[in-house]
This record gives sequence, C-alpha cells and structure tokens, in this order.
Amino acid sequence: MFWGLKMPKIAIIYASGTGKTKKMAEAVASGARSVSNVEVLLKNAFQAKAGEVSDADALILGGSTYNGKLIKAMEPFLEGLDNLDLKGRTGAAFGSYGWSGEGVPILIDRMKSLGMSVIEPGITAVQMPGKEVLDRCFELGKSMASSLTN
Repeated sequence: MFWGLKMPKIAIIYASGTGKTKKMAEAVASGARSVSNVEVLLKNAFQAKAGEVSDADALILGGSTYNGKLIKAMEPFLEGLDNLDLKGRTGAAFGSYGWSGEGVPILIDRMKSLGMSVIEPGITAVQMPGKEVLDRCFELGKSMASSLTN
C-alpha cells in the first residue's frame, strides 16, 4: 500500500515441465518489476492458488505444451479461476513447446472465456527461449506494468 492507495498488481503464473517456460516467466516478471509502483506476483502453478490473483489488475499465464496439450500442472489453477470475476482484466500468455505449441492458444481461449481482454497472439518459444524471445517476454512485462500505472 502506498499512502492508502492500492498499487496495481500483475500476477504471473506458470507451469513448466523442463524449466524453459519458467525462464520466460522470470523474464516477464523482470520486465514488470522494472516499472515503479507495481506489485508483481510470480508463482509456479503448483504453489499458486486462484484466490491470490483475485485482486490482480493483469494476469499473465505461462504454460508449456506437452503431447499436443497444455501441461497438466496448469489445470488445477485454471479451474480455480472459474470462481473469480476477472471480466475486463487484462491478460496475456506465453510458453515453450517442442513440436506443436497448443499451450499458449489454450491459455488465451481460457482467459477470453472468463471475460478478460487478452493481448494476442502471445509469446512462444520452440524449446529453450533465446535472447530475442526473452527480450520479448521482458517487454511484455514492462508494457503491461506501464499500462497499469498510466
């Protein structure tokens, strides 16, 4: 809290099987943290509870693709979002994949179904994200945080 005013909050929740999507999540969080007066929550979906994002102004979800589907570790967290009112909040998605890349579009569709305003197309990386992808992740976090403070 800053002089009784609530700082804008960005929640970055990710599920990563091999650490590649985690690396992207950390870059998004670094970008968001580069903007003053924004609260940034970064959590692995295993530890995250949907209630922790109920007061978030923006929600950025990361999920890798495994066997043509979004990584299963994300499912319990996503199910919890059904109980929240996220209409009108801003969302974005990112994730890595090896072959097919369905994870990010699934996350985008899920956020849209909750009434969120989603930045598309999302950020994807084939296998390990390189510098260009990590820079895009940083910029996503920074631009999302900047939009909340203006």
